[in-house]
Amino acid sequence: MISGLWTNLRPLTSQFATFFMLIALIGCVHVHEDSAEAIRTRAVAEVERGATPGLAVATVEGRTITVDVAGVAALADGRPVERDTAFLWFSITKLFTATAIMQLHERGELDIDAPIRDVLEDEWTLREPPGRPITARDLLCHRGGLGNPSVYDRAHPAGHAPATLAEQLADLSKAHGPRLRRRPGQHARYSNFGYLILGRMIERADPQGRDYAAYVRGEILEPLGMVHTDTRWTPQMLAHGALGHSRAKSMVTSMMVRVADPGVFGPTLDEWVTTVPFELEGAPYGGLIGTAGDLAIFLAAHINHGEWRGRQLLSPASVLAMQTPQTDNRGAELGYGLGWHTGRIDGERYFNHMGKGGGYRPAVRIWPARRYGVVILTNRTVYDPRPLTRSAPPRSRPKDAAG
Repeated sequence: MISGLWTNLRPLTSQFATFFMLIALIGCVHVHEDSAEAIRTRAVAEVERGATPGLAVATVEGRTITVDVAGVAALADGRPVERDTAFLWFSITKLFTATAIMQLHERGELDIDAPIRDVLEDEWTLREPPGRPITARDLLCHRGGLGNPSVYDRAHPAGHAPATLAEQLADLSKAHGPRLRRRPGQHARYSNFGYLILGRMIERADPQGRDYAAYVRGEILEPLGMVHTDTRWTPQMLAHGALGHSRAKSMVTSMMVRVADPGVFGPTLDEWVTTVPFELEGAPYGGLIGTAGDLAIFLAAHINHGEWRGRQLLSPASVLAMQTPQTDNRGAELGYGLGWHTGRIDGERYFNHMGKGGGYRPAVRIWPARRYGVVILTNRTVYDPRPLTRSAPPRSRPKDAAG
């Protein structure tokens, strides 16, 4: 009965879908063209209107990086946000995991289109459909058919000794179970679990046998000169770090307080719940901590065909592969590249990623055709930085001097 009813409703459902798609197209957003300076000024004004306690914004124009800051890093002591103030990046870390996977793919250490079990071997417990093994490419664009077990309890105060990725993979595999939620390639469903698997693949494929954090530090952060970024709070970062803020009565805050380690929370101020410096145990899907300027360097490398100040992070071919929209098994675009979220505004392709949790809300977006990128880091959970990232300078040849 239910099945027959759905069959009868399907044509009508399709008509409604077409109707609402047309409505969306009619009312779609446009690329708001403005100078990078004006975009940063608008970002700073968000603090002045009380949208977030603090904010750091960085713009990338070709090889020119400019950073502006505003507000306070912590309401508790009124410390101002500075250029070297570190924020948690959460899921933006997935772009670094994807970059690391592509580096190893370039070097022949792994094949993103080969079965994952070829790398993980005895650690691989998921049951795959006959003839359709899950690949790294599937996980990079969230089409692996995986679920997304809760990771809210993976945050701990700075200095906590994290479990190894092998231990974390075993725990999350047990929580997920051996069954896939859907056939690989059929749909895209966001999965932190998938990126934890990719992180463990990095460790297994690295010829030097480094753990995930050491690989990212040695192959991405240090070559690019990202000296204010790590998966752990360094002493300098602790001295200038932004603390998280969430409205005490919000649903997101209630969920966080109920599940997370109580040790990550600081004092309640008026209507704010605050955090102490904490770290996310699942580094490959959300563990990096750093400054807006450092994150802008990473964007600059991707904008400039994988190169920054003479260091080639990735080949131009790998950068292009990451910026190629992926498809499902019917050839329909999924809204993901390799690591990146992607879409179009006014027909122009952009690539972006966001993060959210624990009192922070970061976002990045690049416009490859304009050689422009923007970083927004904030210390309030529910602040929405996307409107600021939809603006971009007019198409013109950018300055070519590093800033």
